[in-house]
Amino acid sequence: MAYPADAEKPAIAVFPLSGSASDAAREKVGFALRAKINRDGTFDAIDGPTMSELSGGPVALNATPASLQKMLGDQKPAVLIWGELNGDDVLSLKLKMLDLRQPSAKATEIDKTISEPTQLRFAVENVLQSISGMKEFEHPSEQAVNDDPAAAALWKANPNLLGEGNFADASKWTVLYRGEVYPPPISDALPEMDKVAIQRLPVEKPGEAGRNVLAMRLSEGAAQSNGMACISEVFAIKPNRRYRISFRYKSDGPTLHVFVKGYYTGPGITGQPTPIEDYRRQVPPSGPTNGKWATIVDDMNPQNVNHPVETLRVDLYAYVSGGLVMFDDVVVKEIGPQTRHASDDAMRPAATQP
Repeated sequence: MAYPADAEKPAIAVFPLSGSASDAAREKVGFALRAKINRDGTFDAIDGPTMSELSGGPVALNATPASLQKMLGDQKPAVLIWGELNGDDVLSLKLKMLDLRQPSAKATEIDKTISEPTQLRFAVENVLQSISGMKEFEHPSEQAVNDDPAAAALWKANPNLLGEGNFADASKWTVLYRGEVYPPPISDALPEMDKVAIQRLPVEKPGEAGRNVLAMRLSEGAAQSNGMACISEVFAIKPNRRYRISFRYKSDGPTLHVFVKGYYTGPGITGQPTPIEDYRRQVPPSGPTNGKWATIVDDMNPQNVNHPVETLRVDLYAYVSGGLVMFDDVVVKEIGPQTRHASDDAMRPAATQP
């Protein structure tokens, strides 16, 4: 029977997941949870083989905390995590967490949708971040904006690689919310609660052209659980080049956490060739704007020490508080040679999984 290497660190027990997803997919999620727990450094995850031996196999979502603690025998973890992973192309991850350090605590249920393999890391981090004492997960930091004359000239001259930053074509964008995956419909009206739509704004002055904006309407429940995302189609980039994203937004409550994600082609969860995320730029979070439009500009140096970054896509994500948020004029352009090279811990070659 294995015990945490450092007895002073509280242990976390991640039970083998049940559900209809493949064995490989369920094992991969469990491995990702344990790896992130150990990387945090505050806790120790009881290793996977030990958990499989103690539990005797997958543990159902409706298992009781008492039955789980009985399985653990002499192990005394501070936190229990168990649940199920269902689906195939779109995976539904449902987890329960119980913090035994709090005597009166009740199990918290978390529901995450993984519509592509690249979202696994983001889902796992969001789940673990709710554990009291867990450090905030950090990612490669970059200089935000270096607006030198050459970059400014290229920004003015180069085309928008995104192509559909004005939301004229709904088929170029995909809404992700829980198990829902759909192109945002174009409408004259705002979306219903927990829906996304492309709204045609009325012409303000005679002779002016109308414009479309992407609108998300989040309930408090949606904002505080999954959040809501709308992702662009992928577009190709050149190696060793720097890129800049700019967009406008207006929010009466939700916080934004916009990402630019990079991909290479490799084997996915099912083993088939698929775009796999190997780069993620987190645009600094931004909050409510008091009814005014705000402009966000951020630079990025897409790269990874293990794989080339071949394509990018924009992920417009809102969460934390309910309300209405709108996006307009999303632009991504190449602005010159890279100004930073990956060398931090988050981009070290991945450890080999046994």
